[in-house]
Amino acid sequence: MKLIGAHLSPYVRKVATILTIKGISYEPEVVIPGMMPDDFIEISPLLKIPVLVDGEVTLPDSSVICEYLNEKYPEPATMPSDVAERARARFLEEYGDTRLLEYMSVPFIENVVKPGLRNEQPDEDRVRRVVHEMLPGALDYLESQVPAQGFLFGDFSTADIALVSPTINAGLGGYTVDAGRWPRYAGFVERVKAFPPVVAVLQAEQEAMGSLLG
Repeated sequence: MKLIGAHLSPYVRKVATILTIKGISYEPEVVIPGMMPDDFIEISPLLKIPVLVDGEVTLPDSSVICEYLNEKYPEPATMPSDVAERARARFLEEYGDTRLLEYMSVPFIENVVKPGLRNEQPDEDRVRRVVHEMLPGALDYLESQVPAQGFLFGDFSTADIALVSPTINAGLGGYTVDAGRWPRYAGFVERVKAFPPVVAVLQAEQEAMGSLLG
């Protein structure tokens, strides 16, 4: 099995975490957004990462990949068994993949990608505007959704990593969730980061990207 994408992509991290939970060995193949080979569109029509190659099956889109993995390799499950909870998990995964990532990506892009990969100066005003004006509403919502203890649906699910993976990137860019204002979400982030499969994935990222991460 092959997982194609960039090491620090929140979407790639989500899939890598699910693969690790399920004990599935995979070969990472690095493809960086904006530097994709000409034929990448043949396996990812939207030109997005990650892409999973499993024998004759080639799948783009992290959510589609995670659902495929959970159906093909059902144990351990990474989505709730209850229909209503599974629907809620899918929405929370989507929220993490879209709105949360939209905001949390800004500190990472400005403070890590621009100086580290593009040799550009960060836009500090953009970071301040997003962190102080846009992100708080998203964190208010997540504060109302995450549990005070444990994970969203008891056992670790795809939704758990989806709601934390963007925040991990923001942390690399110097952002820290205010535990005084959002204590439930801040605690939730730390629990997800301490979950052994996530620890393993983050360690692999550190080893692969050590020079960029410092």
